[in-house]
Amino acid sequence: SRIYINSVLLIIALSFFWYNEFLVWDPKDFNGLAKVSIPVDNIWRPDIYVYEFVEEDLSPQIPYLYVRNTGRVTHDKPLRIISSCNLDIFYFPFDIQTCTLSLGSYLHTAKDIVLDLLQTPEEITRESKVNIQSKGEWELLFIEAHTTTWQLQGEDWSKVIFKVRMKRRPLLYLVNLIVPSAFLMVIDLFSFYLPLHRVDRGAFKMTLLLGYTVFLLIMNDLLPNNAGGTPIIGIYFSVCLALMVISLMETIFVMNILHQTRSNVLEVPPFLRTLTFSIIAKLICSEPADEEKGSMENEVQQGTFSFVSHDMLLSVCLSKALMQSEWIVVASLWDCLLFRVYLLFFVLFSVLSYSVLCTNVAILLSS
Repeated sequence: SRIYINSVLLIIALSFFWYNEFLVWDPKDFNGLAKVSIPVDNIWRPDIYVYEFVEEDLSPQIPYLYVRNTGRVTHDKPLRIISSCNLDIFYFPFDIQTCTLSLGSYLHTAKDIVLDLLQTPEEITRESKVNIQSKGEWELLFIEAHTTTWQLQGEDWSKVIFKVRMKRRPLLYLVNLIVPSAFLMVIDLFSFYLPLHRVDRGAFKMTLLLGYTVFLLIMNDLLPNNAGGTPIIGIYFSVCLALMVISLMETIFVMNILHQTRSNVLEVPPFLRTLTFSIIAKLICSEPADEEKGSMENEVQQGTFSFVSHDMLLSVCLSKALMQSEWIVVASLWDCLLFRVYLLFFVLFSVLSYSVLCTNVAILLSS
């Protein structure tokens, strides 16, 4: 038996033989004829079929079989099998699957037909790898084969069980799924370096999030459909989407603080000022608030303010400008803090993903 693998479709070159004591002759009586081909419909054949068939048998029909003078009947035929196989896709696309194929008779019990293997499992595997036809998504690892009997309605039935072990080639999915997702995450990370008060960072992140959502919809067609569980790559994409949403929420929060410069609330609340300048600034090892505020006051005192010291209107405008600059400093400090927290989670997630990827690749290479 030779196994050819093409996606989930199995094509088996099945070769089996039996002896028919009624088809024995002496070659001397027939001018040395020791082998003859006979139409398959003119001779008895065992009703061997595959128990795991889930669709109509569309295997090509071979019109002839061979009969030798010893009574040995040889029947070679290809089987096109679409069978049910319980897939464990948790480690997709680094998964290794085992599909079972059972061959047996439907009408004849073990008293009539006893099935046996013509080759050992090692010979079957070796010949199958030599004659493999497809270099597609799957790679054949090993074919385990054995004979067994099972009981039904008090009768013993003989059957042969093949267990086809194969692994998926992950390169296609790494290029089409993992790499684009990683690029989008890196772009989202570097978007924090956009000037917050000059560029609409929120619109950029929203566009990026929309693009990642479209990518997930396209990616859904490449993932195997299985109600038995969620692959680990699906968890990876979910975490990536969650990080991008958190990044957008951080931008919305900082932009809300920055928007206070245009609202009626001019002064920074004392609680927010204490939290920002006394705790957050020290936490991120940055204390630019007092220096910036002092430098702006010195510039004003040395320049324009000396000419408008008696103009109260300009004095109010100057105070408003100083308060707006204080809001900008608060927004910058919060943005720096949240960016570092986001960067910490991003690095931890990247290291964890890389370790899982290396582990799966090592398991795949060792199989």
